Amino acid sequence: MTTALSHIMPPPQDAIPLPQSKAPLTLTGWDHIAFSVPDLVAAERWYVEVLGAEVVGRSNWGGDTSHPVGPHEDIRLGAHIVSLFLGEPLEAAPPPRLFHYAFNCRTLEESDAWRAHLERQGVPYQGPMAHPGFGAVSLYFTDPWGTRLEIATWLSDFATAQAAAVQRGGAVWGPTERPSPG
Repeated sequence: MTTALSHIMPPPQDAIPLPQSKAPLTLTGWDHIAFSVPDLVAAERWYVEVLGAEVVGRSNWGGDTSHPVGPHEDIRLGAHIVSLFLGEPLEAAPPPRLFHYAFNCRTLEESDAWRAHLERQGVPYQGPMAHPGFGAVSLYFTDPWGTRLEIATWLSDFATAQAAAVQRGGAVWGPTERPSPG
């Protein structure tokens, strides 16, 4: 399926059947995400120092030109790889939060520790924000190049998430509260 020009279509007002997959197998999830940054050294330092990333590979650095793709590096965050490519960062999507990358932490105590860490690092953030309809509490922020990021903590249900967010000085994500950090 190719889309030459996009046209925003509102969802149907009537119920429609769920699509049936024709894929031969089921994928197991994301392998990695990739985006561009204008300064690989600064990006590497920011992701390591602020988010605790581990550098797992550098390609076409230090005079090496053996990799068929331009200069980039791979960093690990938890079990996942983020590939940072040298280039102009893409303009972030307009509010509310369309295009972003969300990381997960296990507990509210971890979320509190991340919030304190972001404050110590001077990273502006919004949250904690509860999500109506399901039990997640999130912190929203951007990297120095405008990439929208989120740290989400999953709880049992919305009421629990709402109470946790409000208790921590946050709010419920909705029409009057839109994540717009940075």
